[in-house]
Amino acid sequence: MITAKEKSVVFYLFKRVFRQLLFVFMWFLIGGVIFPMTLSLITGSNYNLLQAIRSLELGPTFYLVIGCLALLSYDDFKLLIQNGVSRYTYWKAKVITFIGISVLSQTIAIIYFFLMRLILNGNRWEDYSLFMQVYGGFFKNTTIAYLVSFIFAILSAGVFSLSCILVGSIFSLFTKRQRRLIILALITLFIVGIATISNTYQHIAFNAEPWFVNTLNFLVGYDKGGTLNPTMPFIDMVLLGIIVCFGSLQVIKRFKIRNE
Repeated sequence: MITAKEKSVVFYLFKRVFRQLLFVFMWFLIGGVIFPMTLSLITGSNYNLLQAIRSLELGPTFYLVIGCLALLSYDDFKLLIQNGVSRYTYWKAKVITFIGISVLSQTIAIIYFFLMRLILNGNRWEDYSLFMQVYGGFFKNTTIAYLVSFIFAILSAGVFSLSCILVGSIFSLFTKRQRRLIILALITLFIVGIATISNTYQHIAFNAEPWFVNTLNFLVGYDKGGTLNPTMPFIDMVLLGIIVCFGSLQVIKRFKIRNE
């Protein structure tokens, strides 16, 4: 059940996130369509507007942008907590908001894809969807395969945004200065780690332990018969969603108002 107060917070957050998403999408269109078209008019170069519209990657774009927006937790918390909203209500409203906006955006992206396929002879879904490329062969019926891939795209987008809420909430526990230092440290560790792995790989061949390979095979649904079963990825996503939801709640409960 959701109370009237929670509904009002959900409405506020949804409207705020939706506006931010539209703002980013506007710049995406400007950079991906309008600017190249204007440049072609100035330089006299060839520019295929229909090809540009057909090639817009709405699904991955919404996926990443909504994830980035989900990282932002503290400002909304500070405003709402000062207006009598509890930490639990804020967390619940944020989770509902980003699940809703993820479902809506991916549904729009899927509809757009098939409109482009129908009207402008765009790409096939089998070539576009990573899920179809990996697990499409499991299904005997193409329609069922499509429906399952749609559900997985929406589910994975929702879980990704929930994971970003957890990451953003953890970072919000630190001051701005501490966050900058942590980000710099993570970037440094990433670069050093990649360099170390690359250098090691050039001299020593990697041999993964059987338990590690078996664990990966289990998580992706790979069996000894050489087939990939999509049941496990769905279970993985649901379990991950539950874990990150619980984790973000525990972190947000520790939020404090800071003057910075």
